[in-house]
Amino acid sequence: PHRRIRSWFAPHDQEPSSQCGVEQLAQSVANGIPAVLVTVAATRGSTPRAAGAHMIVTAHSCHDTIGGGQLELRAIAIARQLIADAATAPSLVRFPLGASVGQCCGGIVHLAFEPLGDAQRAWVDAARALTAANRRWGRAVHLGQDRRATTLFDDNVEAALTEPALADRARALLDAPADSALLVKRDGSQGNDLLLDVCLPPRLEVLLFGAGHVGRALAEVFGRLPLRVRWIDQREAEFPAQVAANIEIRCTESPEAEVRAAPADAVFLVLTHSHALDFDLVRAILDRADFRLCGLIGSRSKRASFEHRLRARGYAEPAIARLQCPVGTPGLPGKEPPVIAISVAAAVLQLRETSRAALDARWHRTA
Repeated sequence: PHRRIRSWFAPHDQEPSSQCGVEQLAQSVANGIPAVLVTVAATRGSTPRAAGAHMIVTAHSCHDTIGGGQLELRAIAIARQLIADAATAPSLVRFPLGASVGQCCGGIVHLAFEPLGDAQRAWVDAARALTAANRRWGRAVHLGQDRRATTLFDDNVEAALTEPALADRARALLDAPADSALLVKRDGSQGNDLLLDVCLPPRLEVLLFGAGHVGRALAEVFGRLPLRVRWIDQREAEFPAQVAANIEIRCTESPEAEVRAAPADAVFLVLTHSHALDFDLVRAILDRADFRLCGLIGSRSKRASFEHRLRARGYAEPAIARLQCPVGTPGLPGKEPPVIAISVAAAVLQLRETSRAALDARWHRTA
């Protein structure tokens, strides 16, 4: 088994995840295919996507989304006109959603349009390497200027951005819990406006134990979500030939060791082919106590059985109460593997959204 780390953005269409994001940008640049990177630079009021959302547009394809509807259609048209005109300078366009676009959100969105070609190869390749290494990074884009190169920065912000106020803003974005962007307005003496745009590795790590029907259905769903997933089973033949780029397959005879090696605050989902193995994994998870979620696939009777066995092994009631079984969103009917997978994925995403709420409160942009 080998490790594959998700690239920057999720795909807009149905192409494999490994072809999206920075990887897609790198391939476009390497193959001489003109593209435009569209970024939500700032928002005000109700908008389809937050600052930091992206879409990649070429003459014949689109990847990811900035929210759909008329806003996205207009953005695609502008991007393709920039490609047709062989434009090189990044630009900014303001969209009042209600007045000019006709979308019921009613807010205001500022979109940055960055034409990409051979001149952007250096930062695209560097970003590709940082993404593959699971490191956080960002860009400072000079809007309206094609003679100022995009500046890439990582944790060593001050080395790339020598202006202290700008470095402080970039540092704050890197320390935020999710991808975001900031439009820095400047007066004429300071130069053109700047876009600060950061890409963070997924901060929610999921360990998925079991490659049966539900495990495979979950992997399909997780492969399209901003999560980092380690998929573990003892049976190599049960894994599909290809998985999404954010999923790392681990075929091992010692799944409990994967529990011990996992980072703090991880999400554990236990759904193996063996109740005995499920119980050993639950014990290993409860023993570490620093997890975000210990979820066990099963019925209420399975939970009752596990509770009885855990008490017999000396586990205290507060520890047993942290076991979520059945795991998933309550009230969703159906026992089909895809239904269970959607229910579990929704429960996991709720964990992610609890941290995103703080980001939205802190980084809400006024335009």
